Amino acid sequence: MRARSLQSGSARDLLARAEDAHARVQRHAGDAADEAARVLAQARLAGDREAESAALHALGFARLELGDPRAMRTLRAAVRVAEQHGLHRRAALARRPLAAVLAYSGAIAAARRELDAAAEALDGLELARLEVSRLAVLGIAGVAPPSLESTGPALRTLRRSGDTLWEARLLKNRGVQRAERGDPGGERDLERARNLYARLGADEAAQGAEAELCRIALLRGDLPGCLARLDALVEKTRQPLARAALEVVRAQALLAAGLEREARAALEAGRRLWERAGADEPETRLELVRLTLRTGDAAAAEALGRRACRSFALTRRPVYRARAVGLTLAAAIAAGTVRAPALRPARAAAEALARAGWRREALRVRLLVARAAIELGRLRVAREELASCAALRRGGEAADRISRHYVEARIRLCDGDRAGALRSLRAGLDLLDRHRATLGAIELQASASALGVELAQLGLELAVERRDPLAVLAWAERLRASALRLPPVLPARDREARTRETELRAVGLLIRRGAAGGRPQRAAIARRSRLEDEIRRRSRHASGSTRRPAGRTAALELVRSPGARAFVELVEHEGRLLAVACSERRRTLLELGETAAIVEELDWLRFALGRLARAAAGESRPRSAVEASAERLDALLARPILAETGARPIVVVPIGPLHCLPWPLLPSLKALPVVVAPSLGAWHALGARTSSRRGGRRVLIAGPRLRHARSEVRSIAGVLPEATVLAGREATAARVLQELDGAALAHVACHGRFRADSPLFSSLELADGPLNAYELQRLRRPPGLVVLSACDLALSTSQPGDELLGLATALLALGTRTVVASVVPVPDAAARRLTLAFHRNLAAGDGPAEALAQAQAAQISRNPAVGGFLCLGRG
Repeated sequence: MRARSLQSGSARDLLARAEDAHARVQRHAGDAADEAARVLAQARLAGDREAESAALHALGFARLELGDPRAMRTLRAAVRVAEQHGLHRRAALARRPLAAVLAYSGAIAAARRELDAAAEALDGLELARLEVSRLAVLGIAGVAPPSLESTGPALRTLRRSGDTLWEARLLKNRGVQRAERGDPGGERDLERARNLYARLGADEAAQGAEAELCRIALLRGDLPGCLARLDALVEKTRQPLARAALEVVRAQALLAAGLEREARAALEAGRRLWERAGADEPETRLELVRLTLRTGDAAAAEALGRRACRSFALTRRPVYRARAVGLTLAAAIAAGTVRAPALRPARAAAEALARAGWRREALRVRLLVARAAIELGRLRVAREELASCAALRRGGEAADRISRHYVEARIRLCDGDRAGALRSLRAGLDLLDRHRATLGAIELQASASALGVELAQLGLELAVERRDPLAVLAWAERLRASALRLPPVLPARDREARTRETELRAVGLLIRRGAAGGRPQRAAIARRSRLEDEIRRRSRHASGSTRRPAGRTAALELVRSPGARAFVELVEHEGRLLAVACSERRRTLLELGETAAIVEELDWLRFALGRLARAAAGESRPRSAVEASAERLDALLARPILAETGARPIVVVPIGPLHCLPWPLLPSLKALPVVVAPSLGAWHALGARTSSRRGGRRVLIAGPRLRHARSEVRSIAGVLPEATVLAGREATAARVLQELDGAALAHVACHGRFRADSPLFSSLELADGPLNAYELQRLRRPPGLVVLSACDLALSTSQPGDELLGLATALLALGTRTVVASVVPVPDAAARRLTLAFHRNLAAGDGPAEALAQAQAAQISRNPAVGGFLCLGRG
């Protein structure tokens, strides 16, 4: 009797341990899996089939959470063992997670059969728990969820029973589906679920709820908040499926920010994690189509979209199929392959999404149908679909609302309502201004302009058709360099970010010394990449000031009475380069030629300047090539412009590829003060934002390994004897930042590096390593005038909307009035002579543009490379 009693107690102990392992899965899945495996082995030895099935159930659930592809096999075994021994309730319990595994693998119908079979053996509390699993499967399938009323009984049962864990699961599953459909109650459900999980110590489950709150932040347009939450979660999340979901959300956020390259990397990371777990994640497929379309490969996106449509139809996922239909239509519009038969299934897809409660997606598809209908001349269809998007007048994601304004403008144009079309275009760009102002990071502010490119291009097209110079200028200014007109946002005090920046500088110094000694530092280079990624991510957490950009209207008033200066804004239209030239005499719209031909000639000039920098003394061929190319560009650009404006100081606003043009090298511009501005609005805003006083502190900085840096700084100190001089070991990043803050003038003679791959990591080489543009953003009062006597640091990368990113433009965004820097390599001795002459002219009372023009006029004949120095910003 005693032996039988011990055996019975042992069986109860095994079953209790299996159920305890199951309860621990959402606190720590790895530990739960280990314990379940131990119980399983002991249950098999003891011949305890109920404990064996329970242990298989716990192990399968843990493997599901861990992304282990053995989860399905383990859970099927749990069901099989239970059914073979008449343990129908135990089999039903194991069918719940098995249904989730089947749904993740795409077998939606099989998942629902498992749930239906489980429902026959359960009642009361367990039946309420089953409804939680059913809700999860519906979410994975993208099927319309039950109403709030239908989930209410299960929720009340769980609460009466004190089953907090399953209450949290229900709230999370319901919250996800409500949020996806634009129901604000979804966020409340998810916050409650997260708090309940945290109270139970189920940290991994709480992180899952927080991941969904990241997605909601993105849906409501809080991009910085979404990115900040994601970065905090990634450091804590270990489960592969949870990390995969985070990477998909990150890809969506980065794509919304216009950062396609990083979005692709995040999506690829998520895809690898899903595949490793044997899961079929439909969201990843859809984002891949969207990403391929955004990167410009419309034909490939259309092919991917069609494959996704077929796959979702086969796996009976009607909502995902409807979303794929919309993306396929978007790709066809972009590729110019849309045909009338595509309208009917797309309209049906929008209806299906609306019935399922996916309101946001339904509106997006309706807008796409309207755009396609316009292209096909089906204006009745276009008007009907636009009318169905009236909800976007009141709210929604910025991208969707801006797209609605574009569609409305196109329809008004087709109706002959030009004035109404222009109002719609302006309203869309006003909305973009408000959205951009919510972003604090310069990079995100710049990339946001991609949302308004179509609007501005259509407005520009209408202005060019009328040959109205001021209208062309107004539309060119609507989008150009808008980020630089926003009030600067100081980054939050972030000790971790500063620690990473200090480490990055030390790693950069290590790499530089290794390269000098011929010892490649592979580990250090990999570490640098990781540190840059962390710094870049943290910088994006800053929120904006919500103030709208300044200067656009004032700039247009300015060109009506330009005074002694001339203003020239370059615009590209249908492959041709146009110029709006404004002077006291008149305002003219000029056609200068094919943009591609002018950019090609600029490439030849820069190539010739590079050869000249490497040429031996006395070699004449590179110099002749430079002069010949400069002469051709002069004929294409400078002469036609000066014929309209006369020979007077000029403010020129180039298009993106021409921001690297060394304007002072063009013969017609010799000795003429030229200011290169990102936009006329930015030029005006810089004048209003910073003081033009000539007094104030001066700082002169000499970096390491630059042969003429010390002598250059000493020579300039003779002109500015009151200046603070930092050279040698004193020229550290911390000291330089301290002296730059609040200075009136800063002259930096050092090696510089422009990073086309990541412009805000363009840097100045100092005694303790590189100082990059991210660190310069900590300046509370940037210098009024900065002279960068370093190669190429006037360069910027051009984003959609002619937004510029680089070290020089970062200074302008912070409020520096004028930056003098070069767009080409300049020999050290030539740079020293030029900058000394510049400071002498400046001390004599000239403005920066005049001082630079006089210095260059005297020295270009000696070395044409000095014509690469530009006066950027206000001048």
